[in-house]
Amino acid sequence: MSSPSPAPADGPVRALSLDPDQRLAAEARAASVLVLAGPGTGKTTTLVGRYRHLVDNGTPPARIFVSTFTVRAAAELHRRIGDSGDETPRETVRRLPIGTLHSLAARLLTRFPPPGCPPVRIFDDQACGRLIARHRLYHSDETKRPQDLFGAYKDRLLDPAAAMAEAKAKNEPDLIEAATLYTRYQEVLTAEGGFDFGDLIVMLVRGMETDPDYRARIAGFFDHLLIDEFQDINPAQERMLRLLRDQGAFLWAVGDDDQCLYAWRSADPAFILGFEKEWPDPALFRLSRNYRSTATIVDAAQALIGGNRNRHAKSLAAQNPSRLPVTVTGLEDDEDEAAYVLRVVRGLAGKGVPWHEMAVLYRAGHVGSRLQIALAEAGVPVVVRGAGEFWQLTPVRLTAALIRLMSNPGDMEARALLGHGKRVERLLEQAPDKIDDTAPWPALCRQVGRLVSSTARPPGEEGVQWRDLCYAAADLAAETGGLEQFIASVEEQRRSLRAAEAGGDAVVLSTIHGAKGLEWAAVVVAGCEDELLPHESAPDIEEERRLMYVAVTRARRWLVLSFVAERRKRALPSPFLRELLAGLDPEQIRWNDDDTRRRVQGSVRPAPAATSGTGRAHPKASAKLRKPNGGMSRGKRTGRV
Repeated sequence: MSSPSPAPADGPVRALSLDPDQRLAAEARAASVLVLAGPGTGKTTTLVGRYRHLVDNGTPPARIFVSTFTVRAAAELHRRIGDSGDETPRETVRRLPIGTLHSLAARLLTRFPPPGCPPVRIFDDQACGRLIARHRLYHSDETKRPQDLFGAYKDRLLDPAAAMAEAKAKNEPDLIEAATLYTRYQEVLTAEGGFDFGDLIVMLVRGMETDPDYRARIAGFFDHLLIDEFQDINPAQERMLRLLRDQGAFLWAVGDDDQCLYAWRSADPAFILGFEKEWPDPALFRLSRNYRSTATIVDAAQALIGGNRNRHAKSLAAQNPSRLPVTVTGLEDDEDEAAYVLRVVRGLAGKGVPWHEMAVLYRAGHVGSRLQIALAEAGVPVVVRGAGEFWQLTPVRLTAALIRLMSNPGDMEARALLGHGKRVERLLEQAPDKIDDTAPWPALCRQVGRLVSSTARPPGEEGVQWRDLCYAAADLAAETGGLEQFIASVEEQRRSLRAAEAGGDAVVLSTIHGAKGLEWAAVVVAGCEDELLPHESAPDIEEERRLMYVAVTRARRWLVLSFVAERRKRALPSPFLRELLAGLDPEQIRWNDDDTRRRVQGSVRPAPAATSGTGRAHPKASAKLRKPNGGMSRGKRTGRV
């Protein structure tokens, strides 16, 4: 291989407008560069600037390895690089090594397989699911999705033997069962000549680790590695990058430790936090100018994320000096919140804001259920990202199908929706004893919600969300008045969602995880309550704070934060509200009313929940919490931003 060509300091990036911080990062000469790029600081612009700088100074495009985290982001990089002033034909650009790490590993394995590697035949998620079903490779805890279990082992470079050794060392039956299934899965996958997505990086890493000649050959293809979203890499990906540097390639990585949200996918923030200690000849650059949000939003976000201790020190300077206030609204319950959000989006539309420039974000999928339905029923076009369409979520689908089946045992469509498996068998066995099919419609719905909630409920945070989704589905069904109205209501909501997807101009409803990397003119963050944000079962308060940080920094101009006094149980405002508002002057905060201000500042706490005799599937106060002057009444919630 020819010696990797460093990026000379005197070759300016052409055809791109970079600010001084971006230019320094794009033209860096160190062997290992980390660019800390906060939200709205021009991360992708700087990465494209780095690429253009290398090409302009003599590096052939085919010798630049560029990776990012998602297929969508890779497509955007292809487009941006093609538009950046290079004369390379677009068809050639599409063939360059630009993509996700998995796709690039697949390309290398297919074209240059390691010695002894069988032909690469990739099984997608559906093909793997069929393989698992055919061989019944299911964990006795049915909430553990097999593909997730097996993928987590591969993300940590654990083969079946290592997974079993780990399980036996911990002496946990669940882990031993999972490792046994993993062993069998790999046997049948190999027998069919298949590779799943996790295998792609594992096989490339193993080939490069065990064969020095193969490692030198593969690493010799590249002079520069450009890695986007470095905060989200997992151990297998980190090892892949180290091996690709075997012949002296330069590493240039960009990311933001304050936006690391994927620990549950084996992403480890230690890789970005320990970069300067772990990589040779390191250099750290910071992008400090925020071009996305108003000064108010940037100030609030900075105050919030400053509460995390395990992070790189950094600051953001808003380039938009607007001090337009953040709106904070305390509401009574999720019905009030849905009505309030509807007024907010209609008010923004009245100001000329397109639907697609608005988003409503939430930590947990069940928070979006009431919002999704309220907006769709009001004729507001919505698209759903992250947790997915409400009635398709597993606990919701099971609750709705069982409600229909208990009301009409001859409903074959409902029976098909239930599906099969041990969980469904238990539901059908227990239903005659646990559900009174002669009860009034609301009571029947909530009995079903309780049964599905308690059947095969996952542990930890996933279990809490399972419970809440079951309760939400039961409540929404109970409010329709009867079986026919319920079926018609669900179908109308689905029709509305399909029409919005086809039309393109729609309000986005999304979990915060699903909104990462996106931005809108106006953002409502709903469900800003303690035990939701931060979530009651989340193990890491700092990751929860990062979630809130990502949510508020999606907004360019308008930011609305809402919370309720009761969401199946009495609730307090999220402590993150006080943290982020502490960074603002009084004129940068628009309290929806005095009661909201007092509740956030801690002078008013919700009263204990009253006992309800309504037969609801969860505690619910029998009386609304109201101020003597009507401060909690629905009529006082104006929806202004």
